[in-house]
Amino acid sequence: MIQNGLFFCVFIGLAGCTAVTDEVRETAEYAFKDAKDAELSAEEIETFPYTSLYAQWQGKARNLIVLGFVNKPNQYHFITAEKETLVLEHGRVTRTQSLDDNLLTVSNLKSDPLRCIVTMPQSCDRTWQRVYDYQFDTGQLVSREIKSTFTVQQSEQLDMPFGQVEAVLVEEKGEFTLTGESFINKFWVESDGHVIKSEQVLFPNKPVLNLTQVTWIGRTNNSESAK
Repeated sequence: MIQNGLFFCVFIGLAGCTAVTDEVRETAEYAFKDAKDAELSAEEIETFPYTSLYAQWQGKARNLIVLGFVNKPNQYHFITAEKETLVLEHGRVTRTQSLDDNLLTVSNLKSDPLRCIVTMPQSCDRTWQRVYDYQFDTGQLVSREIKSTFTVQQSEQLDMPFGQVEAVLVEEKGEFTLTGESFINKFWVESDGHVIKSEQVLFPNKPVLNLTQVTWIGRTNNSESAK
């Protein structure tokens, strides 16, 4: 799984990995001085040159992960220094690479209600059935069917690393149909459908993954620009 530390690997196009500048490395290293969890100050967030998220597995230290590249319009690859990867589509983790256990594919992504539940609620389905394909650390390949129901909760004013922003809470109640194991995912979504924070279950019987937007280059949020 993702280890405690700050992640620096940044991709240029789809070709390969290049080291970040000394200035950015010093800024990132500063976030860990005398602290267990990663944290950038407001001033550091203002000048941080990459799109980034805080990532935290339940019960583990918080890390800062950096966007490597965008593959297809809405497929965001966040990369670690150890070349571990989290792929996000519409705020949902849809693939991982180089973790102990990995999510390989998610079927029926075109029907994920996160694509439309906030921006087009009248025409958006509130249920979703899909299959997750996994490879566990033993090498075993496993498929699990999941059924979920979505509800739109209240709008909230969130204190984000980059400032205050208003977002709608979308709650997903899901079940692994084979075992009956249930879970709840939460996504905080801006009015244009952009997910700024989430709590997600990726694997059966595994901790929740918390993701929080820190910086998003070129994006203007409801309250201010996320640098």
